[in-house]
Amino acid sequence: MASIEYPYPDPRNDAERAANRQAADNYQHQQEEAATLLRLGEGLPPVAPELLLERVRLDLATAGLHIAPPDPLADEDQGGVVVYLNDDGQVVVDWLPNARLDRQALDMVEADRTDDEAVVRYETVRVAMNTALGTILTGFRYAARRPEFGFGHIIAGPV
Repeated sequence: MASIEYPYPDPRNDAERAANRQAADNYQHQQEEAATLLRLGEGLPPVAPELLLERVRLDLATAGLHIAPPDPLADEDQGGVVVYLNDDGQVVVDWLPNARLDRQALDMVEADRTDDEAVVRYETVRVAMNTALGTILTGFRYAARRPEFGFGHIIAGPV
């Protein structure tokens, strides 16, 4: 039971040992409740993509992230997390850098200057933010997978 956080790691008296026993009992009770909820959820139909989309947006906003509007490419200065339904009806979460960084990096790539500082910044931001998004989605108990190419996460649903 290494995942239990005992209030007294090194109990020195009966009261501290009793508090540790209570913590272990509470942990066991939580595990049993979680197992019961998982069994109950097995028979439920999957969540509609539109509902899952809104839930993911709400959870990411709750985490403190700026959620870009549904059509972020229409705004030149927009950047942040984009959450949308793809052509297959799957919820996709991705990071959209500000248009300034996009343009700078694209200009350098087109000029065959892929080692330019703007390209390095762009790639660094994309990798860091997608790693952070994956961690946050996992923390909110979403089953996410990487797309076949590119960045972002495809949400299969809550775990």
